[in-house]
Amino acid sequence: MTPARGRSWKWWVCGALLLATMLNYMDRQTLSLTATQLKAEINLHDARYGRLEQSFSYAFAVGGIFFGFVADRVGPRRLYPIVLIGWSVAGLATPLASWPSVANALGSPGEPGSGEFRWLLLCRTLLGLFEAGHWPCALITARNILDDTQRPLGNSILQSGASLGAVLTPLAIEAMRAAGAPWQAPFVVIGVVGLLWVPLWRCLIRPDDFGSPRPPSAFPPTDALPGRLLFQFAVLVVIVVTISLAWQFQRAWLPKYLKEYHHYSEATANYFTSGYYVVADVGCLFFGGVVSVLTGRGMAVRWARLVSFAGCAGLVALSAVVPAMEKGPLLLVALVLVGAGSLGAHPQYYALAQELPNRHMGVLSGVLSAGSWIAVGTMQGAMGAYINRTGSYDLPLIVTGLAPLAGLVAMAAWALFARPQSDANPSYE
Repeated sequence: MTPARGRSWKWWVCGALLLATMLNYMDRQTLSLTATQLKAEINLHDARYGRLEQSFSYAFAVGGIFFGFVADRVGPRRLYPIVLIGWSVAGLATPLASWPSVANALGSPGEPGSGEFRWLLLCRTLLGLFEAGHWPCALITARNILDDTQRPLGNSILQSGASLGAVLTPLAIEAMRAAGAPWQAPFVVIGVVGLLWVPLWRCLIRPDDFGSPRPPSAFPPTDALPGRLLFQFAVLVVIVVTISLAWQFQRAWLPKYLKEYHHYSEATANYFTSGYYVVADVGCLFFGGVVSVLTGRGMAVRWARLVSFAGCAGLVALSAVVPAMEKGPLLLVALVLVGAGSLGAHPQYYALAQELPNRHMGVLSGVLSAGSWIAVGTMQGAMGAYINRTGSYDLPLIVTGLAPLAGLVAMAAWALFARPQSDANPSYE
């Protein structure tokens, strides 16, 4: 007979989810941190860079739906290793862009760097496709092992892997650069490390771990409430699109903004980027903890989430005043506060998404992810062309900074009009 899991097991699994998210972001973030160097070496100008981010986003949208559908049917135990191997291999293949045979085969006469760009485009597309599989796997896993009161903190742990990866990546790249390693080295190292996660997952998860009943929810099953489900889905669409626009713009363009617009040195920008994500991680854990504290003091879950999200949206809105700031400490403080609010909003979205119908949560969360990434991809392509044409980041900073305020309105509508049958906080051991 298989022994029962101890109480700490679920948090060890959350730790594994954190590591997966960390690796997800390390593979994703490496390009943005080497983009300025690639701009000089292979003519990766801003418009091309925007297209890479656009292609990544659209592939992520397709992968979100596809892998969400698969996750509902085969479960995360088997699917998770496949998607992680897929995105790690895509990262490992990226340095092949520097091979003359690849560049010559894909290049066009009179277009410098076109061959390298097309190979990068292929690798970023595959990276986006497989990285999308991480989220349905992670959300289903957390949904199965955590209850309503545990999910905000569990989701914060999961999401904090994004900032942890983003903290470590600039430091690792700066260390490799200082040691004289070429731009290809980070892609190889991070890809290899990603492959080492797979045996950890296999050791933590047994075949019967997801066969037991899921933790109870404070919300009634939405399968029987189509009107409520449609309302919930509309709220989730607004929230995920608006917070994604803010977070993904900062993720993709912050290093270039610091290096090319404000002319910070490579080392200074990389070290600041690490600090930015440290603060973002603190914000993520803090705003997830706010919900746990407020519900522990008797506040209804929906209101606790709204309070937390309002704090996040307020910090992100600081992005709208960044264009008026000069280079200096005040600018950098504002940017890190934007990061804290932007990442901190994500656990509230995940917690609400985990109340979707159990048997369809993977595909529904995949559709939500797809919608957000289509919006992000469109934004990245447009912003890349705009920045390449004008040299200005003002409009992108203002638009993406104010976007989460629409998400706050949607969250407030959910809190006001979609009352659960009970706001009790059930326990699950």
